[in-house]
Amino acid sequence: MLLGPSLGLAQAPPGRVVILGFDGVDSTVVEQMMAAGRLPHLSELKTRGGYSPLTPTVPAQTPVSWATFTTGLDPGGHEIFDFLKRDPADRVPTFAVAEETTAPILFGKSNPVILGLAAGLVFWIVAGLLFVWRRKIVWFLVLDTLGVLAFLGVFLALRAWLPDTRPAVKNNRKGETFWSVSGARPATVMRMPVTFPPESFRDGRLLSGLGVPDMSGRIGKPAFYTSDPFFAPREGNDFSIELVRLESNVGTVSTKLVGPPGKPFGREGAIELPMTLTVSSARDRLTIDVGGQKVELPAGGWSGWVSTPFKVNPLITVHGYARFFAEKIQPEIALYVSAIQFDPERLPPGLAVSSPKGFAKDLVRRFGRFKTMGWAIDTWSIQSGTLDEAGFLRDVADTVAQERKMLAALLGEKSRLLFQYFEFTDRVAHVFWRLRDPKHPAYDAALAAKYGDAVEKSYETMDAIVGDAEKALSPNDVLIVLSDHGFATWRRSVNYNTWLVENGYLVLKGGVERKSLEALFSRGQFWESVDWSKSRAYAMGLGDIYVNLQGREDGGIVPPGAPYEALRNELIAKLEALTDPENGERAVSRVFKREQAYRRFDPRLIPDLLVTNRPPYRVSWQSSLGVPTEKVFEDNRDVWSGDHCSLDPDLVRGVLFASKPFRASPVPGIADVSASVRVLLGAGPVADAAGTPLW
Repeated sequence: MLLGPSLGLAQAPPGRVVILGFDGVDSTVVEQMMAAGRLPHLSELKTRGGYSPLTPTVPAQTPVSWATFTTGLDPGGHEIFDFLKRDPADRVPTFAVAEETTAPILFGKSNPVILGLAAGLVFWIVAGLLFVWRRKIVWFLVLDTLGVLAFLGVFLALRAWLPDTRPAVKNNRKGETFWSVSGARPATVMRMPVTFPPESFRDGRLLSGLGVPDMSGRIGKPAFYTSDPFFAPREGNDFSIELVRLESNVGTVSTKLVGPPGKPFGREGAIELPMTLTVSSARDRLTIDVGGQKVELPAGGWSGWVSTPFKVNPLITVHGYARFFAEKIQPEIALYVSAIQFDPERLPPGLAVSSPKGFAKDLVRRFGRFKTMGWAIDTWSIQSGTLDEAGFLRDVADTVAQERKMLAALLGEKSRLLFQYFEFTDRVAHVFWRLRDPKHPAYDAALAAKYGDAVEKSYETMDAIVGDAEKALSPNDVLIVLSDHGFATWRRSVNYNTWLVENGYLVLKGGVERKSLEALFSRGQFWESVDWSKSRAYAMGLGDIYVNLQGREDGGIVPPGAPYEALRNELIAKLEALTDPENGERAVSRVFKREQAYRRFDPRLIPDLLVTNRPPYRVSWQSSLGVPTEKVFEDNRDVWSGDHCSLDPDLVRGVLFASKPFRASPVPGIADVSASVRVLLGAGPVADAAGTPLW
């Protein structure tokens, strides 16, 4: 079915292609809001071109779906199939999007010798030239001696203070990006997930998105400073915050700002920056003195970006910036500090957040400082209770305002292709869905009266952004608006590892300990209580089941062939029948074999089974880290109350709008949009393409 008049490829090629990607926008909510007249710009775009719900990937996760949109491949092809992966040699979970490596700094271990010789050589060459010119031996000896001293000084300084290697990151995504094709030039790509480290491409500019770490090396580690001796983070928080206890709530208090890890520089712990907090005599203002700067805030006040120069040693300083929020000053101090962002104007050697590297620096100079971290909006602090709803929404508003400034300017440039990604719609939904669902265990009627329409308001902001873009485009340009998945309420958690234990598939030899994401970053212990000589299957990630397969897993016991297939079929039948004893509802929608979900795949990497849930269920945080808990089913009482990650993709559809009419039946998938963009750019299909063009 065509929405509107047919537009064939025989017509003149379009002008610009502008794509706005909004994370986590749900088709059901959008359709309800359009029917109510609350999304006028999107409704106009639907009338002019077309609209359809959009089916995400299996699984329906942000990095997975956007990687499919980027490459046109399914997750088996581009190999971003979950937030987490495991190595079958030890089954330890690591991040699937990228992995840490190391790279030499300049000449590596030879730095002291080579650079020392270079410093000395300057003096020796001058000494030789002066001797030839003036024939005075004393000058030659003096300069020769200075050359020796320069060599020794540089040699000793570099050996003491310059590491041989630096941390590096390898992006695990495979496949050709649609913006690298010749028809996309010149192209500008802003914050696309799974683009770190940034890849250079001809006539193109790219600002990396999801995957860029903060200065701690995490996906976001904010801090909370409090003088309240009884404060404790909210239970159930599995994410990292830096909690700092203050010794007093009056006068001047000395503390420290925690910065980058010291390990790459041969130091224990983190590099710290001295900081003092001074409470005014009236106890109505807080002065923050850090890094040679002073910021004075009232209660409820936010700072701008404050420089945070962390001096590692006399040779190395790592530059970042952060924002401060004085949540309270009395009776106790409560100070929120954002995750520290890398400063694009003074990045460490080897680190780039854009391509070319100077593009991010140019953005700062044009628009002011912005969040360089890939997970830009802090969801960890509201989850832990160190940032309230009003503070969270202020952070969202400030983040979006800066991104809209950039978009407005980029729309004024004449790139052939412009893509910009916005994450705020997803982050708001994750933490405010509880307030639009009275049946949710974390529902709060008082908060719902104030913030129950936060999701809808974020969609109205999205609609306004679409309106900004429409005004800037000519009739010959094509505008595409899409989201990578939808949303659903998450009332109950299901732990597949607990279910595997109860059904004899995973065998324990001792007690288990709760894990957090910090265990991933610090390379902690996993699976220490499992008896692999008796275990046939285990769960990890957001719905992934792995068979303990002979010849693949270390110590695997399930033979390949018929026993392997019999076990998979048995697990599918039992999991699809899994019901919640509290209400008798089925928790699982469908279980996919990997060959049913993906065209091709690495059998050592991709899970054997992918389990998808029905709302209101989602896999528990502890199950995703491989930890069995006391019960298979538990109430989700967290602020993180809406989700999509382990749900059946047909039940959490995103949205697709376009100014050019397209085929909307059957419901397209996100790979179809990727194939369609390639058509607009005059590029042929990719090998093993997972989608077909909608034009």
